[in-house]
Amino acid sequence: MQTDATATPARRRNLKRLLSPRHIVFLGGERAGAAIRACREAGYAGTIMAVHPKRSEIEGVACVPRVADLPVAPDAAFLGIPADATIEVVGDLARIGAGGAVCYASGFAEMGESGRRRNEALLAAAGDLAIVGPNCFGIINYVNHGSLWSVPYLADAGPRGAAVVAQSGNVCINLSMNQRQVPFSYIISAGNQAVLGFEDYIEVLLEDPNVTAIGLFLEGIRDVPSFSAACLGALSKGIPVIAFRVGVSDVGARLAASHTSSLAGQNELYDALFERLGVLTADSVPQFLEMLKAASVAPLPKGRRLAVFSSSGGDNGMAADLAAAARLDLPEPTAEQAAAVKALLPDYGNASNPLDFTAGYWGQEELLTPMFTHMLREGYDQGLLVIDHPRPELGPEVAVPLAAMVRSLGAASRATGVPGAVASVNPESMPEFMRRQVLEEGLLPLQGLHDACAVIGRLADYADRRTRVAAEGLPAAPLALQGPVPKAGRTLDEYESKSRLAAFGLPVPAGRLVDFAGLADAAAALPGPLALKAVSDALPHKTEVGGVALGLAGSEAVLAAAETMRAKVAENKPGLEVDRFLLEPMVDGAVAEVIVGVRRDPLFGLVLVIGAGGILVELLRDAQRLLLPASPAEIEAAIRRLKTFPLLDGFRGRPKGDLPALVAAIQAIARYAEAERLVELDVNPLMVLPVGQGAVAVDALIVEAG
Repeated sequence: MQTDATATPARRRNLKRLLSPRHIVFLGGERAGAAIRACREAGYAGTIMAVHPKRSEIEGVACVPRVADLPVAPDAAFLGIPADATIEVVGDLARIGAGGAVCYASGFAEMGESGRRRNEALLAAAGDLAIVGPNCFGIINYVNHGSLWSVPYLADAGPRGAAVVAQSGNVCINLSMNQRQVPFSYIISAGNQAVLGFEDYIEVLLEDPNVTAIGLFLEGIRDVPSFSAACLGALSKGIPVIAFRVGVSDVGARLAASHTSSLAGQNELYDALFERLGVLTADSVPQFLEMLKAASVAPLPKGRRLAVFSSSGGDNGMAADLAAAARLDLPEPTAEQAAAVKALLPDYGNASNPLDFTAGYWGQEELLTPMFTHMLREGYDQGLLVIDHPRPELGPEVAVPLAAMVRSLGAASRATGVPGAVASVNPESMPEFMRRQVLEEGLLPLQGLHDACAVIGRLADYADRRTRVAAEGLPAAPLALQGPVPKAGRTLDEYESKSRLAAFGLPVPAGRLVDFAGLADAAAALPGPLALKAVSDALPHKTEVGGVALGLAGSEAVLAAAETMRAKVAENKPGLEVDRFLLEPMVDGAVAEVIVGVRRDPLFGLVLVIGAGGILVELLRDAQRLLLPASPAEIEAAIRRLKTFPLLDGFRGRPKGDLPALVAAIQAIARYAEAERLVELDVNPLMVLPVGQGAVAVDALIVEAG
């Protein structure tokens, strides 16, 4: 019997049974009765059974006293019974070959040590049974209505649409009650995921033709490699995965021997993971719903060129600002388009983008249809009409002009083949009958102009990613960790750290490791000016204790600096005697200083951090994170996202930095990290020289696993 939470093929087959049940058994009292009512009211046509040791019936369904007495092994079970009884019944269901079960009860991992023991017992009892929960509301099934759900809901949002998996049951209820015309196939309250995790649900949902997109409401991920494989499968199939994550407030990162840990907090690592996997993210539940709707009822944008129509300069101004924030383009119409549109506008109108068709043309279908058609015929990938519906209480006549404008955009969209959307500035200003009309016209209803532009922009990002996948193949999944992350390790001195990295291709200064007696000869042999550094495993941060001297010219200056250095280190580190020194030529003429670090994270594996280096590390906190392995293109893209990238790109007439050399240096650091078992490493600064002159690491620190 399987006792870990990695789903077997049999368990995933049973999850398919659970999502398309031919027969369902309900166990419990009042909660089971409510679930039976919800299932019936939704229109489930399969067999409903019930188990209760004392009752003869529940909601008119005859009860048998034990699971073993059921006439058939059910595809699905709803367990509205206490925690300890749940474990026992799960074992009974597994023995008769049932498909899966929703475990409603709390008292598991969310309850501390005793609850964790129950989790382990539940997993052991489950075998290949597909277990949803525990501590969850269950499943709303919009496809065949075999819902395992004890709260009333409207069953008309399917059968084809987005599948949502959420760790919060109450959020699932709220999503099912949305007033945004979001189509659903399934809503799954995953609970504490004792058996099935996000990765299992994604793998199975990808095979369901009713699923148009997958939404994840999550607090965390339990298995990054498996989750990554599932999401890359979704990216390959073109099924968008859209995530809204909670618990993102920054409580600080552990500051270890290097600066890298302080620049790679948990939130940034989730961002890096989602970027790698093509997972779209939402900033709020309303935006989450709008993204699921857009991904389910509209084609992906073919580009970022947006045409905006409204009768308000204010609306157009907002649309322009929000489109820019979403990195959407608003190209002006061609001269031919402008002339055709101008001929349809009043004398004071202007043919531009956004297009203000003026309040005088409000609802003028015979004028707006050709106007929208001329605009969309060339140069645009998406049309967006911005209109807000007045309060319906004002009477049915207020809907007439809005319906005409929606028809105008629908006709223009069909005539040109350019997808169209209708957005309201206020989210609440698009009542249901208007949303339905927009959909009937083949258009996308978007509630809230802010979210509308963000949704179009993020789906355009997804379309770009899909294009790259078609041309380049899927990105690599993050490396899985081999064993636990050591809590401590051995800190290597700068000389050994640089030597190891240089063996993997990282350029370092041509320095010498010498004792005090050899300093004079070494200084005479090296070109000045020189940098002198104390070398000791016990000095991870040398500058703070006086262990670094720069700009030294000649043997006398080097010897004097070494004497001073010995005294300062002894003062700041009592008992530490320095007798090894690293003497290097100074690296001059750098365009910029960069920090490159790698840390080993217990959940995400090897994390590569690239940021503004030198003394600016903690002042600017300008950093990008990548999960290893990372391609040269991904590394370069991360560099270009730095706020300080203009320094590398010829800021104010300064020389441009050697970007290819910087990418190659970072690749060398990544190769070392992937080959060695380390805790973390820190290269700071990596000096980027002008184009053609390379990049040189002038300081490095490695903490290797003990």
